[in-house]
Amino acid sequence: MTKDEIDLLKTNPADLLACPDCDILLLKKHLYPGCKACCPRCGYTLHIPVKNSVEKTLVCALTGLLLFVPAVFLPIMTLDTMGMEQAGSIFNAIIKIYQNGYRGVAIMVALTSSIFPLIKLLLTFTIAFFLKIKRYPNCLPRCLRYYKHFNEWGMREVFMVGILVAIIKLHHMAHIHYNFGLFCFIALLIMALYASVTMDEHEFWDRIEHKPEKLKN
Repeated sequence: MTKDEIDLLKTNPADLLACPDCDILLLKKHLYPGCKACCPRCGYTLHIPVKNSVEKTLVCALTGLLLFVPAVFLPIMTLDTMGMEQAGSIFNAIIKIYQNGYRGVAIMVALTSSIFPLIKLLLTFTIAFFLKIKRYPNCLPRCLRYYKHFNEWGMREVFMVGILVAIIKLHHMAHIHYNFGLFCFIALLIMALYASVTMDEHEFWDRIEHKPEKLKN
């Protein structure tokens, strides 16, 4: 065992970083915005710091929560066919799928397009809010872990692709009116994606792990 390996064993685990690709253990280094840390063995990008990550994440999550209700419940499009108009929202689509007998599909659509993304936004807002006001409740690390799990289940982008496919297929058959709900949904999608991009998880974990015990509840 080399001297460097022995030093790593003596290091606080909170100060170590493991490469997701090759599992090498490295010491964490403070990085400034504009820099990035790469694995010396495989070249994997380990960390790209984000300037004002907490503030940006908080704003994006709050904006997403404000947009959530109109994006889900307001009509997205109105189809006008021979004078007959029919509008639909995400919530109405889930209800229609359920009423047509596809209950499992309706439940999965509800979870992946609405419920899981909402939980993810709530977790993002909660974590960023407590870090912003410098409060560190015991549930904060658990919230950050749950965020990672729900991040894999939100599929609002897939629903957006479905809307685009429907527009392409129906624009020759009916006149399509784009309602306010569609723009709210697009804005919600952008805010959710931007919140994920601006959330510097390394900084979030560092703030949680390296604060004095007297600041934690």
